[in-house]
Amino acid sequence: MTITQDFSDFPKALHNFAIAQIVWLNILEFDESAYVIREASDVEQGRQLLFENDPYGYWIWWLRFSTGFEALIKAVFLSNEISLISKNNHLQKGVNGSNKLLTPEAAQVYGFIEATRILASTNGWLQQELTRLNINHPYEINTGTLGQYKNKLEMLEAKSKISIKERIFIKDVITVLSDIRRNVDAHVFLKSQVGGSINDDLSQLYIPSVNILLRAYQR
Repeated sequence: MTITQDFSDFPKALHNFAIAQIVWLNILEFDESAYVIREASDVEQGRQLLFENDPYGYWIWWLRFSTGFEALIKAVFLSNEISLISKNNHLQKGVNGSNKLLTPEAAQVYGFIEATRILASTNGWLQQELTRLNINHPYEINTGTLGQYKNKLEMLEAKSKISIKERIFIKDVITVLSDIRRNVDAHVFLKSQVGGSINDDLSQLYIPSVNILLRAYQR
């Protein structure tokens, strides 16, 4: 049986997912009326409870925050019709692919990809992108990694979604978040967990950049 998934609301889905990750456990909160992220009033108590309930809680929190940040910037690009999608050629593997896997149980998993189709029925720009890239299945979508987005920020500036000052700021924030929180704290567990900020990076870098991205998404 073939299943068709409509990705017309892909930018909105990424936005909603991003907010959910960023405000996980209410250490940060989302003010919908002001459309901003801020630290919760009881943020220190929230951090303490997190650590008491899970010895790896700080690691998990930063993992989810970093994932949310990445999803938000993807939502901003796609909502402003800036392409960051490329194609994963997964179907070259599987049972019949040119690079088919030798373990039958592993190869057969790729059959699920062929059974799931994709379209964007009410999002003309996104449908054009899928057609241009010959993407026919959701698992063929590759949206890249956080570090790859830095050079695309100029496109947001060109569309007057962010200023030059904001572009420089977000680029530097992505560098710091990737180097420290995403590529080290998230991917390499260290015995020393940082629950709050490194030199106030949460309050001075990440929260302001999230709010810049939220404004760019909304404009």
